[in-house]
Amino acid sequence: MDWQALIGAGALCYLLGSVPFSYLIARFKNIDIRQHGSGNVGATNVTRVVGVGYGALALIGDMGKGVAAAWFTSIVNVPLWLSSLAVVGHNWSIWLKFRGGKGVATTLGLLLFFSWPALLVTVGIWVVTVLLTRYVAVGSMMALVLIPGVLYLFGTRNFELIGLFGVLGLLTVWQHRSNIQRISQGTEGQIFKKRAE
Repeated sequence: MDWQALIGAGALCYLLGSVPFSYLIARFKNIDIRQHGSGNVGATNVTRVVGVGYGALALIGDMGKGVAAAWFTSIVNVPLWLSSLAVVGHNWSIWLKFRGGKGVATTLGLLLFFSWPALLVTVGIWVVTVLLTRYVAVGSMMALVLIPGVLYLFGTRNFELIGLFGVLGLLTVWQHRSNIQRISQGTEGQIFKKRAE
C-alpha cells in the first residue's frame, strides 16, 4: 500500500475519532460540557454533569469510534496502529479547536474489536481499582496501562497490537496528568465517599 493510501486511512481514523459525542449529547441539554465539572469532553464528565443515561450514551458513542476505526483498518488491510488515530481525534478534536477528552472509552472501543475477553478483564481491573481507591482516574490509568499484559495472557502474540496498546496506555497517563496533580494535592473528587456527619 502506498503512502497516499496510508495517509488517507489515517485521516479517516482521526476524523472518526474527532466526532465529539460527549459534547453533542450535553449540548442536547443546552450544556457546554467544557464549561462544567472537570471541563473534560468525555463520558465520565457527562455522567457527572448531565446524568447517568446521557453518560451511557456518550460512552457508547466514544467506544463506537474505536470499534469503527479498528474495523476500518482491518478491512482495508492497513497497519493496525493507524486505528489509534481515532484516540488522537477524540483527545484533540478538529471540531473543538483541538480540545477533547482523555481517550479512555475510545481506547476500550479498539480493545473491544481486537479482543473482547481482554476488554472484560480490563473493565474488571478498572472496577476493582476504583472500588479500592475511589478515584475514577486511577482506575482508568491502571486498567489501560495493563492492557498489553492482559492481551499477552490471552495468547496475543501480535506485538504490533501489544505495542499499540502500550503507547495508548502511556497516552492515557499523560492525559490524566491534571488528575494526578489533584490527587497529590488531595483535591480530586472521589466516588462512594461518605459525607462527614
